[in-house]
Formats: sequence, C-alpha cells, structure tokens
Amino acid sequence: MNPCYNLPPEQRLVEQFNADEQLWKKLAPNRRARRKLRPPRPRKQLKKIDLLEFAKARPSQDCIGEWIEPERITA
Repeated sequence: MNPCYNLPPEQRLVEQFNADEQLWKKLAPNRRARRKLRPPRPRKQLKKIDLLEFAKARPSQDCIGEWIEPERITA
C-alpha cells in the first residue's frame, strides 16, 4: 500500500528517487569490495553487476499515470 497516495505525481517521483539514492548508498560497501577482488574485472562488467544488484534490491515502482489501450490495426 502506498502511504503517499494523495501526493501529486511529481512528489511521488521525488520520493522514489530519494529511496533509490538511499538504497544505492546502502549497497556501496558491496561495490567497494567487488572492486578490490583479484584478478580485477573490467569496468563495464563491474557496472553491470552493480546495476543488477541494485535492480534486485529495489522494490517495484508504483505506476504513475493512466493506461492507454493501443489501437488495433485491422486490414
């Protein structure tokens, strides 16, 4: 349940951004430890691992907006 259901969409996005930033900082020790591993990994691979870890730890995002039904093309 979203406790901020009465906030405008812009404010909900700000809250989501702040939560994401807090989670990213919480995962920082894991990133530092990964960079100290031997043999070192390429930067692109480390970035990909960091983003995957973040995506797994991040809660699902609330939908903001309306669903628009796509037009069906009949020929």
